[in-house]
Amino acid sequence: MSNIDQQTNGLMRIAVFIDPAWTWRWHKWLIEALVSRGHQVDVCTNGRSRHMPSRLRLLLQLERLLYRQAGENASDLISPSQLDTAAIVSSPARSGYDLVVDLAGDTQLSGYRCRRFRPLYDNLPGIADLIGILLERHAPALAVDDSALSEPRRLGLSAVQQPEIILRGLDNVFSRMAGILLRSVDEIAENIVVPPPGAPSGERIGRKKRKKPLAAERFFISNLAGKINNRLNGLVGKGSENNIRWGVGWRFANDHRVRDSNTLSISNYIRLKDDGRRFYADPFVIWHEGQHHVFVEEYPFDTQKGIISHFTISEKGEVSDIKMVLSRPFHLSYPFVFRRDGQFWMIPETSGNNAVELYRAVRFPDQWVFEKTLIDDIRLDDVTLVQYQQRLWMFAAVSDWQSSQWDALGLFYADDLFGNWQPHQANPVLLDAGAARPAGNMYFKDGALWRPAQDCRSGYGAGLSLCRVDRLDPERFEQSVEHRFAPTRKDKLLGLHTLNEDHELEVIDFFGRL
Repeated sequence: MSNIDQQTNGLMRIAVFIDPAWTWRWHKWLIEALVSRGHQVDVCTNGRSRHMPSRLRLLLQLERLLYRQAGENASDLISPSQLDTAAIVSSPARSGYDLVVDLAGDTQLSGYRCRRFRPLYDNLPGIADLIGILLERHAPALAVDDSALSEPRRLGLSAVQQPEIILRGLDNVFSRMAGILLRSVDEIAENIVVPPPGAPSGERIGRKKRKKPLAAERFFISNLAGKINNRLNGLVGKGSENNIRWGVGWRFANDHRVRDSNTLSISNYIRLKDDGRRFYADPFVIWHEGQHHVFVEEYPFDTQKGIISHFTISEKGEVSDIKMVLSRPFHLSYPFVFRRDGQFWMIPETSGNNAVELYRAVRFPDQWVFEKTLIDDIRLDDVTLVQYQQRLWMFAAVSDWQSSQWDALGLFYADDLFGNWQPHQANPVLLDAGAARPAGNMYFKDGALWRPAQDCRSGYGAGLSLCRVDRLDPERFEQSVEHRFAPTRKDKLLGLHTLNEDHELEVIDFFGRL
């Protein structure tokens, strides 16, 4: 069962307000999900329809022609008649509803005595406001204006994976907002009380005044040349020394580990060489029988499918040849390797197979067999386990529909590795592009649990955050971002992505023109 298809116990009558001129496919997805849970949903209009500016419509049409994407997308404009899973009411009554959801952004809801939800983007309620934010190449903070609360609920910083394309930004943000609204309804129906999280550490939660956005035509033209160049690079030059790619670095940290010193200098790491026809990323290290065993994602440019490879580093710093140890028909990455019950285990990222898979070493380090699917029918990225207070916890990046995989943290827990993995009742427990997605092994320091996380506020893998876990139980999760690291201008790199260590060997990955 996926994370957007769980059933609820209580049933409600819900009014969903739309603007007929600004009806999007994500509205249809949200309404269908509500109806599938057994709720009675009426689609309502407020008697007004705001005209979409012709220049904006032209921008969206041009982007669809150039960046067309197969299948249905959250940003598709549709007719209200396509919302065929619910009744359409043009003059709704002001009583008889348990909940009103305003997707139009400007509906006057004061006359409704029931609970009311309204999406907010940087504290602004309209889709036109959201598009203005995306035109500025910003990712908005998301929240729900909830009439039952004095402050917005589920506040967090979203991620936009391709800020140069408005449609992709809308896909990311619309999908994430749909998931937030759906889980907010679930909490009401199931009588779950989840305190609204605070703003992400160090982030603005909205704007009092917004700069004037770029004109739609100027935005499109300014990004067209860059996108065409990227397409050409992908066809004729991928993997050359002039192109941006990932790399792995290592060093003997001794008493100056990043986790202890809270400093990180990329120049201190020795870069693992590659042949220019592949990259290496996601390094994990484990000490065994006098050697450091490093497992990495290897990504050959000719196959464009990740495999898991391995090499060793001796105590003298001698690096062995890199050899493939695990390949599957789908993409593999993030080889989370660990010891448990006297054996070696691996949970590589297998989100391409829509599952979390466990592998066991029948001969360490080079022979691995599939052991069990821990969670099925769900996309989880960068799965990381930790034993904490008599439970085994799984941290992972989670997504809804076409949302980014960079900005939301989901938790699952079980009594043992082969147990029944339960989702946290507040999933996603964190929406924060700056400190959600896992970035390596968790660790204990000064009696507290710590976790490295990816800082994706300015792009995927742009930096690292070190976060102290302040609360972790089946009811609630809280963390504090204590340190952030990013490449300096002197490094001539664009980002950091993963940090791990064992027995004084520290490994990282980074990307740039290597």
